[in-house]
Amino acid sequence: MFWKIALVFLLTTFHSNAQELAVPKAFVNGEVADANDFNANNNYLVEKIEEEKTRIDQLLANARWNNADESGSIVKRIDCTTNQLALVEAYQANAYEDQLTFLLTGSCFGAYHWLQDVNDEGALVVSGQIQPKNQVVALISDKTTNPSNRAKIVPRKLTSDRDYFAAGILSSFGNGLYLTGLDIEMGVDDSWGILFSRSSNGDATDVSISGNPDSSKAQIGVLIQNGAAAYIGTQTVASSIDGVATGIQMLGESMGNIYGNLTITATNGLKSFNGGTFQLSLSEDGKITGSGSAIDMNQGAQGFINNDTSGVSIEGNISVSGSSLSIGGNTIFKDDALIGLNSSTLNIWNANSGISADRISCSGPSFTGVSGLSMNNNDGNGCLDQAGWKTLIDSVFPSTSASSALKRPDLTSSRKTAEPLPSGAGAAGAARIIKESSPARFDNEISW
Repeated sequence: MFWKIALVFLLTTFHSNAQELAVPKAFVNGEVADANDFNANNNYLVEKIEEEKTRIDQLLANARWNNADESGSIVKRIDCTTNQLALVEAYQANAYEDQLTFLLTGSCFGAYHWLQDVNDEGALVVSGQIQPKNQVVALISDKTTNPSNRAKIVPRKLTSDRDYFAAGILSSFGNGLYLTGLDIEMGVDDSWGILFSRSSNGDATDVSISGNPDSSKAQIGVLIQNGAAAYIGTQTVASSIDGVATGIQMLGESMGNIYGNLTITATNGLKSFNGGTFQLSLSEDGKITGSGSAIDMNQGAQGFINNDTSGVSIEGNISVSGSSLSIGGNTIFKDDALIGLNSSTLNIWNANSGISADRISCSGPSFTGVSGLSMNNNDGNGCLDQAGWKTLIDSVFPSTSASSALKRPDLTSSRKTAEPLPSGAGAAGAARIIKESSPARFDNEISW
């Protein structure tokens, strides 16, 4: 308590020095004091003290020790039931804070990083965006009074050269974004529902995402790119990503850990490109359905699938080009699912996958290791396992040198066993914030 009183005194002293008081009547020695003058001075001082008290009360009410939780995050309860802009207003008013937790109720407008202003001509414009560095933001459905509450993030109308509708939420510049128990309804102008970019990290736990059926964009449910890492999955509530062109996409040396009772229904369920890596460990009724492809990997992508239960299924084709895919656990493929490899590596360790040699095709120097299957260009599929490659090399490049008599280890008998895949949790770092202007356009396609 003493330090709070000291702070109030310091604030009062500082404010008084910055703005000197000027009482109505200055008395001089020998002058007869008039009661009206005396009372006027007292009233003036009382008024100024009340103003100062109000200002200090506001400072104390917004002080971190009154608003932060045990982790140091500023906690704000946001009810969007009567004001859908409440989250936008709260975020932009506290954008300088390094850790923010918003407990949400109702349907809140998303796209809270965009700044809507009025220009000199009085017209509405999107003037820029708040781009935090090392800031941690958590959006959580507020269940303190209503355990069944499930908040929504819905499209926000932004006006510039035309009206734009966007709900997308992003995490960039090494910051953190943690979403729990929400439904996200994408707007017609959204390119993605959630974006993790530029070495940021976070998770979307028990979060469902719905694409906009009227959008002309190839919408992505969750985009993880440029060194970012995120956990996407469920803990208590079955969730889904649907109505989008791509469910989850990893690119640019990023990492996605996808887990739990999550259902993805999209044109392309998972896409990984240019060093993007994913670990897939679905459970219960988790499923990936892709009308184009369930999994599409290209240019140095890596995938590790280790689903937990036999109810998990992959319904759709798998395309692997210049990449590596390893499958274990209890992953089941739909009866008509095909796997195509182009200069890639495929390992399937579980014997009950349901895959057969006639549903795998290879081009380029691809390697296949499938439990229970000997792959030696079966029915002209172009696929070779380790033994098949050794036979091909020995036949095309027969040994002619006496030095080749040197014994080399026989790798064809190496055991292929599925090992548990690593797991972990993202960590939030300290935070610092900047505000930057955006290009004079709004299309959600700024190079994050």
